[in-house]
Amino acid sequence: MPSEHIAVIDFVNPASDAEIDQLVRRYRRGVVNSLLEYLILNCLEGNRMCGYDIIRLLHERFHTLLSPGQVYPVIDYMARNGLVQKQKEGRSVMLEASNLGRSLLKAWRVEFTMIQAQVNNLAVELKTAS
Repeated sequence: MPSEHIAVIDFVNPASDAEIDQLVRRYRRGVVNSLLEYLILNCLEGNRMCGYDIIRLLHERFHTLLSPGQVYPVIDYMARNGLVQKQKEGRSVMLEASNLGRSLLKAWRVEFTMIQAQVNNLAVELKTAS
C-alpha cells in the first residue's frame, strides 16, 4: 500500500475548508476501494451490467472515479470465486451476481447494519462524554 501523507489537524490553526474537503475525499475513496466487492454486488443486484457501467454508477453515487485497473481485477477475482457470472455479448462482457454473490450480499448487509449501529453508539457515547 503506498504511503500517504496524513494531515494532522492543528487545533490552534484549524484546517481550512479546502484541506478538510481533500481529507474527506481521500477517506471516501478509501472506503469505496475497501468495499469494492460489496459495491459491485450491490450494483449487480437485479441488474446485468458491464464493468464500465459499474465504474460510471459508482462515480455517480460516490463522486469517486475508479480506474478500470482498480475495478476489473476485482471483477475477475469475484468471477473466479463464483460471486459474479460473466457472459460475452458482442464486444461487451455482461456481469450478473451469482446465487452465491446474492447470498453474500445479504449477509454483508446484515453485518454492515451491525457495524453501523456500533459506530453510531460509539459516536453517541463520545458526544455525551465530552
